[in-house]
Amino acid sequence: MADMKDPDYWDTAILRAAGRLLMLAAFDERPGHGYDIARRLSSLCGAWCNPSAAMIYPAIHELEAAGLIACEAASNTRGRRVCSLTADGREALQVGLAAWARFLPAMERVLAASGDPSQWPEAASCGAAAEGSAGPSTC
Repeated sequence: MADMKDPDYWDTAILRAAGRLLMLAAFDERPGHGYDIARRLSSLCGAWCNPSAAMIYPAIHELEAAGLIACEAASNTRGRRVCSLTADGREALQVGLAAWARFLPAMERVLAASGDPSQWPEAASCGAAAEGSAGPSTC
């Protein structure tokens, strides 16, 4: 049984839920290969996430198999494939964004009712990481 008192549990659960949508958003911004997408996700997420190859490449294969991205061999690279969002991928992105737009106001109400975030476990270190500290976040 997972330890729901462990911040890593929640970070992983949230990233798992949002990861595909974040990847679709990155591909919507512009085509790219796995390493490029990982860098863009880190930029989109701030210090909150630093996706690894173990997360990126299986997700790319999943999105490609679902027809949400199309990948082709890039010229002048060592076997890299450049992937771009398909029309179905754009539609999936819009559906996902709409779902999160419905969810976020509810989560904001829960957070507002839960008191002062600076009193939550690890809130101080998360705030520092979000404000631009170097290195991966533990939040």
